[in-house]
Amino acid sequence: MNWFKSSQASAGYVMSKQDVIRAILKKLDSKQDRPFQIAMDELKHDGMIEIKEDGVTVVLTQKGAEKL
Repeated sequence: MNWFKSSQASAGYVMSKQDVIRAILKKLDSKQDRPFQIAMDELKHDGMIEIKEDGVTVVLTQKGAEKL
């Protein structure tokens, strides 16, 4: 969510696969993989983000934009 905030994102803003890799995945170590997945699942469940069919691309929802 910080990435969206720093990008001054609005609803529908896309965090591409390359953005996810660069901003998140390259910074994780093996102990952080599971907590990261849990956090993503919670954001999705809470309606803050949508995950595209590729399983990596993230879209900020209206609810998520309002919480920024």
